[in-house]
Amino acid sequence: MLCLRQAYAMYGIMEQDIGVLPGVGPAIAGRLHKLGVACVGDVLFHLPKDYVDDRISIPLRDLQEGVEARTSGQVLNVDASGYGRRKQAVITVGDEDGAILQLRFFHSPFLLRDARLALGRKLSIRGKLEWWHGQAQMLHPEWLPEEAFTAGWRPVYASLAGLGSARIGKLIAAALNLLGSSAKSPFDDILAPRPSLAQALKRLHQADDDGPCGELMRQSFERLQLEELLTYLHLMRRMRKQAQIDAEIWRDASLSDAFLAALPYPLTDAQVIVWNEIREDMARGQRMHRLLQGDVGSGKTWVAALAMLMAVQHGAQAALMAPTSVLAAQHAQTINAMFAPLGKSVALLTGNMKVGERRALLAGLADGSINMVVGTHALISDDVIYKKLRLAIVDEQHRFGVRQRWALTERGEAVHLLAMTATPIPRSMALALYGDMDLSLMRGMPPGRKPVDTRLIGSRSKLADGMRRMLDEGGRIYWIVPRIDEDEDGVSVEQRVEALKKRFADAGVLALHGRMKAADKEQVLSAFADGTCRLLVSTTVVEVGVNVPQARLIVIEEADRYGLAQLHQLRGRVGRDAAQAYCVLLPSSDASTNALVRLRHLAACHDGLELAELDLQLRGAGDAVGARQSGDMGFRLLDVSRDAALIRHWHAHLPDVEPTDAMLHFWRPMAESVD
Repeated sequence: MLCLRQAYAMYGIMEQDIGVLPGVGPAIAGRLHKLGVACVGDVLFHLPKDYVDDRISIPLRDLQEGVEARTSGQVLNVDASGYGRRKQAVITVGDEDGAILQLRFFHSPFLLRDARLALGRKLSIRGKLEWWHGQAQMLHPEWLPEEAFTAGWRPVYASLAGLGSARIGKLIAAALNLLGSSAKSPFDDILAPRPSLAQALKRLHQADDDGPCGELMRQSFERLQLEELLTYLHLMRRMRKQAQIDAEIWRDASLSDAFLAALPYPLTDAQVIVWNEIREDMARGQRMHRLLQGDVGSGKTWVAALAMLMAVQHGAQAALMAPTSVLAAQHAQTINAMFAPLGKSVALLTGNMKVGERRALLAGLADGSINMVVGTHALISDDVIYKKLRLAIVDEQHRFGVRQRWALTERGEAVHLLAMTATPIPRSMALALYGDMDLSLMRGMPPGRKPVDTRLIGSRSKLADGMRRMLDEGGRIYWIVPRIDEDEDGVSVEQRVEALKKRFADAGVLALHGRMKAADKEQVLSAFADGTCRLLVSTTVVEVGVNVPQARLIVIEEADRYGLAQLHQLRGRVGRDAAQAYCVLLPSSDASTNALVRLRHLAACHDGLELAELDLQLRGAGDAVGARQSGDMGFRLLDVSRDAALIRHWHAHLPDVEPTDAMLHFWRPMAESVD
């Protein structure tokens, strides 16, 4: 295995705290840290959401109302307008043709003293023309002295912690300067003639003349993806080797059989098949390392309960780890209700327990008097000691990292691992992404569940009335938006929260997104579960995390931006009981015909695996930046549907070049809980 020393230099730079960047003081650093932007590399991988074509500057007379454009003019006058809070700085510019344009800036008196606005100085300006009392003007346009302007494509960044695109661009330029020209990745040489990692980053942040759709830009984005993918696949290979050890042989299933006999209805055919696969694993004398992929609501918890009883039957302990305290508590409540006829119970361990309760629970795990426990990643805390842990179950496993899954198995000897997920992934892709595990598939729904009525609508006039009726009937509503950060189109978490609060003031509207602290997220989810909040505005973080039977409607804005598998996951947040539930898909204004076809397929199909396979066929290559930078399933840059061919190829042709520990730490490939 090769390991290039230069990589330490590169990742050493990338892992430096953002405080090393000029202009990032303690206050800004603190705000960025709260958003998960903690190091120089996090700044570098905040890719542009768009690019502006700044190659052409048009004359003042050719500006069109409402159309953003680049122009230029000579400063004719600098003056103030209005009084008090309404005071404005007004910069009047003109050109040799006699065209006049006013640049208006509210709350900006400092501009009146800016030496760059001296009379006669020529400015380069970008903004939207509008007419006010017969005068052409721009409100708060971008501007700089013309000699400082360089024509070309200009990156546009989503805001972070109150920092706008221009300020973030300066931070990224400083971060690129830190990298220098000699920084290398271990994968640079084997991936040649593709650009190096440093070259790819620079190109994406400094688009060349080919623009964002050029071949060099596509290659650069793919190079970044390969850095993440190869790091992840190497970690998978390492884990697969570690899984191959001997384990106790468990054949006696009398306790599990007694549980089955007490059920009010039999297992579904899919549950029976999966349970038999798990029993065979436990009886063969080697550690089980299995991924159970089951559709939303398919009954995975019942199978997990059977496996836990199998461990207890053989004098061992079993632990089930969930990504949030709310979900862990719900699992404990559900499983205890299941086990009541047998006189068995599970304990609940989370990070917010009282000291005395936690001490007693830890003592029970250490002496073996507690043989089944459900919890969050508190289960892998240093002070948790198990007497004989032999079965680890990880629910919604993609919300945990590879190393967190394994951390639970390492709390005992030869611990069987059963990971579960409701994320629908085509079998071929699952084998590539989770090559360290055997795969079980569970399809179908338990009796009594109604399919979620899914509707694609373009008009919102009747949606608000329907929401009002549902809230009045005691229902709860999810409203999903694509972005955390504020944007000019108003489709971000906070912007939508403010709009819905005005319309539904009595609904206790709250916000939820992945950059919130874990405790804050738990508080919001709990409020939605207990009804304090009845309208929850969120990003896709709600794919997993809470079972609220009263939630009967989910509205998904810009639904065409998501993959079918992810939309199906989101749809699974409603329809959790026998009542009819609804999913409303709101496509973006520029949704393509192909995207609308995909959404109609979702409305007609309720099989997650079928939708995942369909997604692989229907989704295009997508843009190199923008919506793609968010990734999915814990990845920064990879999209499991769009990048299927890339993932399959490198899974089959993984080069023998090991990532360094610094790389594993930086990329955190599925290696940290997103909670």
